[in-house]
Amino acid sequence: MQTYYRFGSPITPSVKVIIIFTSIIYIIQHFGNIVTPGFIETTFGIHHIGFAHQFKLWQPLTYMFLHGNFFHIFFNMFALWMFGADLEELFGSRNFLRFYIYSGIGAGLCIALMNYYIFDNYGYNPITIGASGAIYALLLAYGMIWPNREVLLYFLFPIQMKYLLLIFGGIEFFGTLSSASGAGGNISHIGHLGGLITGFILLKTKFWYRKRLFSNPFSSLFRNYRLSRHKKRIEERIKAKEIIDTLLDKITHYGYGALTPEEKRLLEWARKHYYPDNNDIIH
Repeated sequence: MQTYYRFGSPITPSVKVIIIFTSIIYIIQHFGNIVTPGFIETTFGIHHIGFAHQFKLWQPLTYMFLHGNFFHIFFNMFALWMFGADLEELFGSRNFLRFYIYSGIGAGLCIALMNYYIFDNYGYNPITIGASGAIYALLLAYGMIWPNREVLLYFLFPIQMKYLLLIFGGIEFFGTLSSASGAGGNISHIGHLGGLITGFILLKTKFWYRKRLFSNPFSSLFRNYRLSRHKKRIEERIKAKEIIDTLLDKITHYGYGALTPEEKRLLEWARKHYYPDNNDIIH
């Protein structure tokens, strides 16, 4: 009998780009604070929307590339690889990058609104930085697509993604309520909750599946047809993943020999038809 725990696929192109870019920004941020302490965070971290002389339109994007310390960036980038690599293989690199960026922006807008509420009621003006909002959106997407897949919580406790989502969602919901009551703290619960909400909306709307941000006028007649085919391929791959995960769960609990001949053929067909390069799915 085998146990199927997967921390992530080999690092994928967009995940690699995000990690490298975010790490470079962290180094710049670190040395920049030696020269002008707090300038980068104040300029590119996110304030509340009513703080006109400090809130800037770019902040809902730029805040997600700043981090408070080494462990902050390390665990965010580790989670990006752990959950993002499989999602990038499924969505495609460009679509994954759009999903990540849009998720961070959506979470950032939630943060700006909450920070405004906190300032208006308690006179406290927090500045928020970090990629956690986008990371929580990836967590949401991963859990919705592969709800029965098991991960190791804190590297020790096996738990299915659907239960992990419920736990984290509950923590961030009540954490947000606590922040709204003026409890303060150094964790942006609204950023995490905003990431979960934004990720859910993005998965349901699917507008980010587009291959291009701007269409060529000479190809506009074919754009919708290409988009429809692309969405169909994504949905077929998701279904194939669900089939594979269901059968892997059976293998985990009862062994490969417990599969019927039909299930073995179905597993092999799904793997070869939709994931011909993923020869390491079953070992």
